[in-house]
Amino acid sequence: MVICASPQRRQSTGVTQGGQSKGKSAVAKARRNTSASAKTVQPPKKNVEPTQEELAAVTIQRATRGLLARRERVRRQKEKQDYEDLMDRLEKEAFVALVRREQEEAEWKRKKEEDERKGKKEEQLLRTRLLEAAFDGEAEEVLAILKEVSDRDTKRGLGLDEAGKRQRLLNQLCMINITDANGNTAVSEAAGGGQPEVITLLVERGADINTRGAFGRTPIYRAAFGGHVGAVQTLLQLGADPRTHADDGSTPEQVASEEAVVATLQNWDLSATDSMLTKMKAEEQRRAEEEKKQNEAETERGKQCKRANQKWPVFSLSLKGEVEQLQKEHERCQRELQKAFVELNKRITEHDTCVRKGMEEQVKVTLQVVHEAEDVLAKAQIAAHEAAGQLSLAKLTLREQSGGDAVLDRGGVRCPVRDLEEVLIKDVGGKIKQDGRWPLLVDTYGQAATFLRYRDTNYLDALHPGDMQPDKLRLALLGAIRFGKPLVINMMEVDLFESVQNQLDQVNPGYLSLVRSTDGPQYARTEFMLDRIEKFSLVLVTKQRHPPDALLTAFYPIHVMLPEPKK
Repeated sequence: MVICASPQRRQSTGVTQGGQSKGKSAVAKARRNTSASAKTVQPPKKNVEPTQEELAAVTIQRATRGLLARRERVRRQKEKQDYEDLMDRLEKEAFVALVRREQEEAEWKRKKEEDERKGKKEEQLLRTRLLEAAFDGEAEEVLAILKEVSDRDTKRGLGLDEAGKRQRLLNQLCMINITDANGNTAVSEAAGGGQPEVITLLVERGADINTRGAFGRTPIYRAAFGGHVGAVQTLLQLGADPRTHADDGSTPEQVASEEAVVATLQNWDLSATDSMLTKMKAEEQRRAEEEKKQNEAETERGKQCKRANQKWPVFSLSLKGEVEQLQKEHERCQRELQKAFVELNKRITEHDTCVRKGMEEQVKVTLQVVHEAEDVLAKAQIAAHEAAGQLSLAKLTLREQSGGDAVLDRGGVRCPVRDLEEVLIKDVGGKIKQDGRWPLLVDTYGQAATFLRYRDTNYLDALHPGDMQPDKLRLALLGAIRFGKPLVINMMEVDLFESVQNQLDQVNPGYLSLVRSTDGPQYARTEFMLDRIEKFSLVLVTKQRHPPDALLTAFYPIHVMLPEPKK
């Protein structure tokens, strides 16, 4: 029996066969793509062992790095040790300098006390001379003594301005009104000796005509007791009051030893005395008003300084005048010292030139000249040292009275030598940068100068003419800017601020204008990097204990302190 498939069945079978055909082609295509992918993506290779040459190179590199690291460590350790040795040496030198300074200060104090004793002795001698001259009527001797007082004020540096004149007048009045052990003044002595000329001389210069001496006796009392008619008349005309009483109640008229004296006292118009006493009282009030105004002016200036956060020193005019006079003497000695330094350097240069050229005859002459210049320098150093010591003591007294500090009052700081690296070189905290002024090292004992010599700085000696030549200074400044290092100028113990300032003023503005074609490729325009330029600084060093105010104001002062002794 034949069974036929329906049309639907046949149609279904045909579709199935076509689908199988298409599926086979898709599988084949997928196989071809898989085969292509297999050809593109390779399996990972196995780790390849390094060759002997590569292992040797790594070993060499490792050993080289280790060697360089060890060398760097040794270098840094040596640098640290050298720095520690330098600091130890500076500390030892500082202690020696400290002992020397203490000895010098003790010597200065001893000398000052001796001068004070000598001054008191001279003062007592002047008083004795004045009293004796007044009693004996030696007017020229009295004038000579008053001139000695004025000359002494000038020697102490008392000026001729308003304040100086007032102090001079006060000193004259103090001398004129001095008393002996019994309280008798020069006018009283002149009255007791019957010396009208000396009485007039003293009263015209401010002597108190009615002062009381021994037993309450006035000058007119003593003149009347001695029977000196001329002295009594002069005293009455100058304002002496005949109504005064001694301690025992007696009056000049009662103790008069001459009838002429009694008659003079009885016939004297007391209204004239009252008039003169009124004038003298008015003069005293005028002087008191002037003194009051002066004190008020001083007080007002002190308030202004206080509002400006400044300290107002209170000291006597004589002490201020002494400081001014000592300052002038110090400046004069500084000029002489600078001149001696320059002259010695010139003579040394001449001698070195003769030695280099083999000029034997001239060498003997130049060597002798060098020795002579050294002697002149030694004398100038001694004089400058003495002047600086006297000025230091005077300024110390002023500071003790005012409670001020020259460095701290001008925004400066104190710094031990061991901290100079952080304070000066690294500027930890940025105080120097914030202040805006170049640093000034007040290096009394030379520690900072030695420290900076061993640092990477351009170091110049302001006392050496060769270092301050314009071209040498230009190259030092240019190199400090180019390589970002400090330019250090050491002025030693001489006041060379104006000289250094004049030398630096010759430098043209703009650092690139300093470059010359002969300076070499290292100073080409492209070699100046901003990060290095910003590290440049100008540092001045001075050994003066009390630098000039202009220097302390223009620069940022750093007082290099002595290290504390190790216990």
